[in-house]
Amino acid sequence: MPNTSQLDQLDTESIQLPQAVADKLRAEAKKSHMSVPEFLMQWLEDQADAREAAAVMQRIEAGKEKVLPWDQVRNRLLTLP
Repeated sequence: MPNTSQLDQLDTESIQLPQAVADKLRAEAKKSHMSVPEFLMQWLEDQADAREAAAVMQRIEAGKEKVLPWDQVRNRLLTLP
């Protein structure tokens, strides 16, 4: 969830949106039980998370990172001295 200073900053700045977009944004925020600034901040954080996940997947697919199955991790942990 966004911190208060981020929300305060968003509240003091304005952006111009087409009416249809603004109406849809209000509806989505209401459906999510959030204010419009909270909804926007959450959406922006989700977008950043998605970009990071995509970057990780690219590194895995390129062979730069390795993913281990849980069983292998568990077995290594159980055999530690």
